[in-house]
Amino acid sequence: MRLLDSLALDIDRVADAPLHRQLYRRLVEEITAGSLRPGEKLPSTRDFAGLLGVSRNTVLLAFDHLISEGYLQPMTGSGTYVARDLPEQLPAKAPARINPAIEAAGHLSRSLAPDTAITHAPSTLRHMRRPVPFRANFPAVDMFPVRQWASLAANLYRELDPGAAGELLGEGDPQGYEPLRIAIAEHVALSRGLSCTPHNIVIFAGAQHAVDLACRILLTPGERVWCEDPGYDGIYASATAAGALPVAVPVDEEGIVVEDGIAQAPDARLAYVSPSKQFPLGMELSLERRHALLQWANAAGAWVLEDDYDTEFRYAGRPMPALHALDREGRVLYFGTFSKMLFPGLRLGFAVLPDALVEAFVSARAIVGRYSPMLEQALVARFMEDGHLATHVRRMRRLYAQRQDYLLRAIEQRLSRWMMAAPTNTGMEIIARLARGLSGRAVAEAAAQRGLEILPIAALAREAKVDHLITLGFSAFGEEQMDEGIGILRDIFVTMEGRGPQ
Repeated sequence: MRLLDSLALDIDRVADAPLHRQLYRRLVEEITAGSLRPGEKLPSTRDFAGLLGVSRNTVLLAFDHLISEGYLQPMTGSGTYVARDLPEQLPAKAPARINPAIEAAGHLSRSLAPDTAITHAPSTLRHMRRPVPFRANFPAVDMFPVRQWASLAANLYRELDPGAAGELLGEGDPQGYEPLRIAIAEHVALSRGLSCTPHNIVIFAGAQHAVDLACRILLTPGERVWCEDPGYDGIYASATAAGALPVAVPVDEEGIVVEDGIAQAPDARLAYVSPSKQFPLGMELSLERRHALLQWANAAGAWVLEDDYDTEFRYAGRPMPALHALDREGRVLYFGTFSKMLFPGLRLGFAVLPDALVEAFVSARAIVGRYSPMLEQALVARFMEDGHLATHVRRMRRLYAQRQDYLLRAIEQRLSRWMMAAPTNTGMEIIARLARGLSGRAVAEAAAQRGLEILPIAALAREAKVDHLITLGFSAFGEEQMDEGIGILRDIFVTMEGRGPQ
């Protein structure tokens, strides 16, 4: 209690530094000074927040940071403890992992200090999320054809000519392995109607890598960026880190409201959209809105980032052609990923770029990471060339459709008193509307304490009022897992009902 009283006195609610950063620093100080000993159990985040007089989210953010850096160790069902093997780190008052000489020189230290925008990445990007019900946007990795993948890898190694192995074992092309770019060009032409050549494709370490590099290349500090609201937190983080100003543009049943974007920021330099399936609400951008968006971009000299993250898993009808397919002026950058088609650990994505931007992106890619691992690129290329990607996607599409149907039936039979859910035509998750008086954030928090992962739409909103909506993923979970999760949710709702409105 003496420690908690000290922490509470040190929390400055009028300081520029966010409360979670202040709490993080003080806890590091106490741990490194030995006041909190290795193996010592901390109060729960709820108790911690109550004792300090701060929100629970503040404590969660501080704990997440401490866990990621190795100061704390969570133990399922037991609590959070000071790690027994503490990291070797600079004193807490110095910015983490910054060379003191650089700090003293006064150059990079200002841009990398703990309270700058680049350190405030959302927790969904900073930490590994758990593949537990009902995590959204997570493929059924247990159904991936691992043996087939291993066989391809073995064949690839066996076929390497020792005299010509340098292409895969030496340095790679910053633009990406050419056979993979050829395979991607063929794939997006057939599946999404894109007209491009391998020259227009650049390989990245996932779509977020491409989004971030686009913000660095295309934006200068102070320029404005249209971002969907609610929408993908990665674009808000990358735009802010680039010094740009995100503009929250609302979405409705037809997707991003272009007129509202023009009213708020007619001179925006960039617009980020997910037209094939808006993230997180799931609607398609209407054809009329697509034309309006392109018309604005052409007139304003703006760029459009098209994130096409899971269109391969379509269960009803055919999707519209990609926005890129309608672009006649070279304003659209199309981003895709293998994280959903194959598996997240692969960390491979790609961009289809206008001719005018290819050289700038390849040059930047040579600086930021240089190139993605060549053997993984070669494996994906072989997987696509041999037809395995198309086969795998078809198989997963059937499986996900079955799992979605099962989840919808379970919700209707066991949870209809507290929520209603509608099927999605595309993707790996459904949106559920909670009954009056229930809060999505409160439900997600209670679910997390019971070992579930539910995404409240409000966590992805800036101004939109969507606390009555939650996301439930189904793709990675079998019937037994979903049944168990539904049972836990029912218990949570019954408990909340007894407490009154949340």
